[in-house]
Amino acid sequence: MNENKFTGKAEIYAKYRPSYPFELINWLYERTGAETVADIGAGTGIFTKCLLKKDWEITAVEPNDDMLSELTRALGNDVKIVKASAENTDLPSNCFDLITVAQAFHWFDKDKFKTECKRILKSGGFLAVVFNSRCQTDVAKERNKVCMKYCGQYHSGHVHTGYAYFDGENYLQNEYFSKCQTLKIENPYFLTKEQFIGDNLSRSYALGEDDANYEGFVAELENVFDKFSQNGVVAQPYITECFLGTF
Repeated sequence: MNENKFTGKAEIYAKYRPSYPFELINWLYERTGAETVADIGAGTGIFTKCLLKKDWEITAVEPNDDMLSELTRALGNDVKIVKASAENTDLPSNCFDLITVAQAFHWFDKDKFKTECKRILKSGGFLAVVFNSRCQTDVAKERNKVCMKYCGQYHSGHVHTGYAYFDGENYLQNEYFSKCQTLKIENPYFLTKEQFIGDNLSRSYALGEDDANYEGFVAELENVFDKFSQNGVVAQPYITECFLGTF
């Protein structure tokens, strides 16, 4: 259903999206005691690469061909890679201690994914749902206005602009999981103009080069950068949240 959202964006996604704090990886390692991990909706492998800092046996699952190509290029020698959807992973049953989902859960069919998690997890296994949420700084508010102006999907609400409808309090903690632990960490991110533009172009709703208003979109993003940059960079902090649960 959402498997082609990032077709044509994999290279800039891999290059410009923020990573995740090492503190989170340590926390997962200590809390789960996992040995086998399935990273579902792995994309280009940004979070998968973070997982490699521990001695887990890792399988990365991704359905999109473009994203899969970047994932394979970056991590093909380090992890097992499977082309499959989150709802039907083709992974063996009862084989994983931990499933991770970073910046992808909002694209899944939640009920079907839960069923699949229960199938492939070992008894007592964990699911970690991770979000990198952009802090609403003045920079973010100005870029949001540009996206509202140019990006039809963003303007119409057909894409996620937040995770409130299934966040920890309202969904994951109280409905999705039977038990849930949470971690929230500040995740600073500083971008040059190239990185700022690239990060915004990597979004599912962003205009591509073939769109008629692409040049105007990029020009206004550049104006936002110029307005707020100091010493050649802008600060765009994130909050990384993890919901670690069992079913």
